[in-house]
Amino acid sequence: MKLEADECPELARAIELAPEISANSINFEKERCLSPDVVRLIKEAGLIQMAIPKEYGGLESHLIEILRVIEEISYADTSVGWCLMNYQTTAFLSALLQPHQANEIFNGPEYAVPAGVIAPTAQAKFVDGGIVVNGRWRFASGCDNANWLMGSVIMIDDNEKQLHDENGNPLNLFPWFTRDQFTVIDTWNASGLRGSGSHDVEVRDGFVPKDRWFTLGDHIAVTGTLFRFPVVSTFPPAVAAISIGTARAAFDYFTEFATNKVPAAGSIPICQLGYVQSAVSRAEALIDSARSYLYEVVGSLWTTIDRGLPATIDARRRVRLAGSYAAAMAADSVDLLYNAAGSSSIAGDCPLQRYFRDVHVTTQHHHVNGGELERMGRLRLTGNTDGLV
Repeated sequence: MKLEADECPELARAIELAPEISANSINFEKERCLSPDVVRLIKEAGLIQMAIPKEYGGLESHLIEILRVIEEISYADTSVGWCLMNYQTTAFLSALLQPHQANEIFNGPEYAVPAGVIAPTAQAKFVDGGIVVNGRWRFASGCDNANWLMGSVIMIDDNEKQLHDENGNPLNLFPWFTRDQFTVIDTWNASGLRGSGSHDVEVRDGFVPKDRWFTLGDHIAVTGTLFRFPVVSTFPPAVAAISIGTARAAFDYFTEFATNKVPAAGSIPICQLGYVQSAVSRAEALIDSARSYLYEVVGSLWTTIDRGLPATIDARRRVRLAGSYAAAMAADSVDLLYNAAGSSSIAGDCPLQRYFRDVHVTTQHHHVNGGELERMGRLRLTGNTDGLV
């Protein structure tokens, strides 16, 4: 699916916001979080609402439109794209909530800005009317500006023993917390994505009322194609869209930079050097290949689901493989440009060093790193579906 800005109002708005976002990139890095103003802009532009069901006041956009918007915002600033991705992928999960609770979160008087963390590093107990949660999570990207938090908890009994579901698996719930229930702990000091504010968050004796949680095995409460798309299979493409947007930004910067840079011991700009020309060609091919591969595979599965057909295990595998590999190709393209620029790349005021740092943090995400490639390869060769939800 080829998508132009005039076909998607939200993409057009993302492109309009890009200059203002880019102008504040250094401040985001310095403060280690996004400004409330930029989050307000992406919220008012409807970019978070793209991933919310129409039943709950959202836009329920085509997945390709969502990915293109993530890519475009990441082109402007990787940290902003990363936070938008977290808000949107968390919003995807609203389809698993009971409608009355989802409406409370997403269709209230204030737009929802939901940060989410998946690893079940907190615990909870059942009490009258709900659960009580205690614990802490890492990597809560965008939490400074979030007004809702979705966590993941391991359920235990009064004797601190782990509870299990009907299939004998540990019982994990995904509760939602209001802003006054979670505390942001300043821990984010990373090499890249410094502006994402991916701090730790903590909940102490947080009461969550009945039905304001879900499990990944629950049936979706809405019918749109976006929410029939396998939920875990949305994560690798969303992360890859960030990497591609970052790689595009690095490429555009480098092509202009190369026409003006003359090495200290040289007499001509590096754009006239063969090894630089080769690096640019390879980088461009990697970026274009990553984009085409990602959107073709995602679009194919979307069409299947939109026709009412099931998402086969192999189709889900292909989407996750495409996301992982596209992210890697995008990172490789940035490496080529970073190296071709020579010592200029390491200067603090050179955007290439930021693109390099950012793209290599995106590829550390669980859903696109080497472990994901291993899981998808194991599935292809052995049929072992461990890790495929």
